[in-house]
Amino acid sequence: MERYYSDILCQGLRLIYFQADPSGFAEGVQLLEKAVALDEPHAFYFLARCYGWGDGNVKVNEKRAKKLSKRGIELGSDLCVLGADRMDILKGDIKNAMTGTLEEAFQGVLSMAKNGEPMAQYAIGLFYFWGDMLLNFQKPSKEEFHKYEKENAAQALKWFRLSAEQGCIPAFRNAFNSVRNGVNGVTKDLEEALRWAETMDGKVDMRDYYHSFILEYQSLKRHADAIRWCERGIQDGVSVCAVNLGLVYLYGDRGAAEDDAKALQLFKTAAEAGDEYGSYNAGRCYYHGWGTEIDYNEAFRCFEQALQRGHQNSKRYLAQCYFWGRGTWPDYGRAVQMMEKLIREKQDYPKELMGYCCLHGEGIAADTARGKRLLEEAAQAGSGQAWMFLGDMYDKAVGVPENIPMAVSCYQKASAKKIPEASQALERYKKTLFGKWKRKES
Repeated sequence: MERYYSDILCQGLRLIYFQADPSGFAEGVQLLEKAVALDEPHAFYFLARCYGWGDGNVKVNEKRAKKLSKRGIELGSDLCVLGADRMDILKGDIKNAMTGTLEEAFQGVLSMAKNGEPMAQYAIGLFYFWGDMLLNFQKPSKEEFHKYEKENAAQALKWFRLSAEQGCIPAFRNAFNSVRNGVNGVTKDLEEALRWAETMDGKVDMRDYYHSFILEYQSLKRHADAIRWCERGIQDGVSVCAVNLGLVYLYGDRGAAEDDAKALQLFKTAAEAGDEYGSYNAGRCYYHGWGTEIDYNEAFRCFEQALQRGHQNSKRYLAQCYFWGRGTWPDYGRAVQMMEKLIREKQDYPKELMGYCCLHGEGIAADTARGKRLLEEAAQAGSGQAWMFLGDMYDKAVGVPENIPMAVSCYQKASAKKIPEASQALERYKKTLFGKWKRKES
């Protein structure tokens, strides 16, 4: 890069495009701003990318992107010409700032790419990938279109891979995802995408893609490779890899024996790194006693932490904690609040708990019809607790006439689901000689 850019610009590009730690992006953008202040032509292209596409986690500002592009073109940056074309702003006063043609600008960037400049290689790849070559230069007939599209796809992939060889992360992303998903004329081949990605290890910072590798290897049932990338990610501080490996140990599948204690430790490691899924899954372990003793206080703390970090499904467990008073004081109102949020978000929620609250008017206005419906839906979905609540409903005639046979039937189904209170409830009844259920005499 040094051949074409100042030291300041090179340093900024490395922080934005050649490493995956977001904490370095702001400094990278500041360096681009410095290079722009010095009127370095190509700096305007890269800063325009930041404002046009959000590179470096910059908030998109199309007006600033246009202004930068125009100035870069005035200063003779061929990259700015291609960038403006890609952003569809190469028109009006911006186009009038050009001293040459679009094809001449393309040839200028192509010359840089052939000389090994990775960002130019990436730009040329984009020109082929998005059809700019087709639209601007080739303009094929209908019969020729697919032929050109396939040829251009091969060219795009070639330039992306050359750029990735030198560590350009977005070029790696486009090359990997093109073959992984089969887009824009590229033949889909997941095995080939992974094979090539493996060759990039040590050449490009792929931390953002470890999780993708894990999921794809799991989809191919290449579990040893998936675990290998989990462990690699953990070494590199990628918390989602710890979560993924934790799930492998929790469920005892995907190439590893079940080990709840090891799973919990991995979830805690991820949680300590600030990962919302780590907090959520650690909470589940404490709530159910997986790999540890049941600890509702710790479970509640983990679920609250996960929610603060953005894990919305934690509301489901928090609703249960507030309903039962696990790790906190019982609070039907807070439980209902959590469940109502899940309903509005069209997410799964504990229908049996919401049904109970509606049936009894706890934390919400009583609505026996809705309560009964929710309990029945939850029961049919397999909730033993819902069968228990339905048994109580018929037993105590809450919103329905007393129906002892129905109460007993519901309690039996709840008992089969290992609800301890159901077995106790069944002891209150006996069967007559005629096969009818009635209450035992007290």
